[in-house]
Amino acid sequence: MGERRLRCAVVGAANIDIGGFPAGRLSIQDSTPGRVRLSAGGVGRNIACNLARLGVETRLVAPLGDDAFAAIVRDDCARAGVDTGLCLSFAGEASSSYLFIADAGGDMQLAVNDMAVCDRLTPEAMAPRLDALNEMDAVVLDANLPAETLAFLAENLRVPLVADAVSTAKAPRLAAALPRLAALKPNAIEAETLTGEPVHGPDSAARAARRLIELGVERAFITLGERGVCCADRDETLFLPGGAVRLVNATGAGDAFTAALTWGVVRGLSLRDCAVAGLAAAAIAVESMETVSPEISAENVQKRMEVLRV
Repeated sequence: MGERRLRCAVVGAANIDIGGFPAGRLSIQDSTPGRVRLSAGGVGRNIACNLARLGVETRLVAPLGDDAFAAIVRDDCARAGVDTGLCLSFAGEASSSYLFIADAGGDMQLAVNDMAVCDRLTPEAMAPRLDALNEMDAVVLDANLPAETLAFLAENLRVPLVADAVSTAKAPRLAAALPRLAALKPNAIEAETLTGEPVHGPDSAARAARRLIELGVERAFITLGERGVCCADRDETLFLPGGAVRLVNATGAGDAFTAALTWGVVRGLSLRDCAVAGLAAAAIAVESMETVSPEISAENVQKRMEVLRV
């Protein structure tokens, strides 16, 4: 018999992303020629789809409205191999949406999110799903969830928990959950919000990472964009530089990192190799126009890891 397939659940947001990509220089307060793309997104959904591409049996727990956007999300997840049977539907609610405009290089410049439906993912709504979640090898939490729900899940789930801090506005929602996290992935400004340590580069990121360990996080991974990642556990603190990439669309790179980090956690990889896996997946992600790159796979991430280790 073959090796048992690893199983993870992701609890978080599933959005419809509406992205604007200018053909040239972005004009402020004016209409800029370019392309507009509509696709499924959201931190939770993105992480789930990346995990599925990495060969992990993945279930998504996300709040959805009763509109056409919800159907798009379910169909998209089905194509990606992500089970949405644990998603919650709320009548009369609009599904989450995320509107962003990138610059000519693919970096996001402006964004607006409409995510009120996430507030419906209360502890009471999540309680019936605890048994199913506790059957997983790991559960990923995204900070789009209400703070009380994150605390409830941290208290009641017995499996390893990985969290994505999402944004500076939402990162503080993870405060009560920090002592239960097997791994946490914030970017520099999210880490600063969580720790009070200003993060400007590798040295300051190292201080913030160690502070997260003091707050109870088992492993901390602070991403620094193209510069790389600073990671820490109770035994060591490391800085790993990022490799050369061809930037097409930076949206979704952090979600790919979190997915590959989770993949590393459930496979028992070291602190360093979890970080290298995250960097590898993020590098593949930014080279694609899609929020979840079709090139993400266990084989391709492992190949890119070998390049980054050189």
